[in-house]
Amino acid sequence: MFGFVVADAEALSDEEKERYRSLYCGLCFALRDRYGQLSRACLTYDLTFFVLLANSLHEPAEASGASHCVMHPMPAAARPWSRSPWTDYAADLSMALAYHKVLDDVADDGSAKARAAARLLAGAYERAQARIPDQCAEIERAMAAIRAIEQEDAEAEADPDAAAREFGILLGRLFAHNQGFWTEGMEALGCALGRFIYLMDAAVDFAADAQSGSYNPFVTLGATPETMRTTLALAAADAAEAYERLPLVQDAHLMDAILYSGVWAQLNKTYPVEAATGQSRGDPPSESPRN
Repeated sequence: MFGFVVADAEALSDEEKERYRSLYCGLCFALRDRYGQLSRACLTYDLTFFVLLANSLHEPAEASGASHCVMHPMPAAARPWSRSPWTDYAADLSMALAYHKVLDDVADDGSAKARAAARLLAGAYERAQARIPDQCAEIERAMAAIRAIEQEDAEAEADPDAAAREFGILLGRLFAHNQGFWTEGMEALGCALGRFIYLMDAAVDFAADAQSGSYNPFVTLGATPETMRTTLALAAADAAEAYERLPLVQDAHLMDAILYSGVWAQLNKTYPVEAATGQSRGDPPSESPRN
């Protein structure tokens, strides 16, 4: 997705770090197998969180092994990987979301780099459309709606939360696919997490967007770092509430290290944590309410 939904490495044991890397590598190899070597450039940690969630809820059989990786030739040792059927679905989503992110970049600035990337990914996206047609149609619908919302920013009546909600609706529907008994819960989590991701992206890009004039709901509101943190903390609390309703046992601590601390990493880098307290105002508690 967008580089925010990552684990807090300092909160993980060595075993959990190895587990996390193996699922990440499994997603990378799934991209290679389904869409070719170039597709591995679309890999992020974000959808590894989805794989962790789906594996924990459904406990599918996982294939595992070790393979050499052209993306990381050093060290030369084979890299352990783990895959389940949810990994393949996450690879399809990775490709579809990456393609539309590139199209969004083309619409924003029309750069030669973005246009070249769109051409390179077009064939792979066609394969994704054949595999997950409903999800691709939903992504196309949502991205068009978000762009229309962003273009209406100059209007006095514009709702500064509208685009974030729309992205949340999109992620909720993508998370809900084939979840059976857990459909409602996964959709609720995806909705809340998607809204949080959109707002986090806006907070991290605040200075650049203010300078360029690009749409940013926090710029529109004249937000400060403190008010952005407060808004994000409320959005994170909504995601946490949905997350806590799911009966997650397998890899629960690893997922906690993503949702309760890892998601704040980029914001804390952009707006450093107060040295006196060791924690930013507005951050959620570092421990999961499950504990």
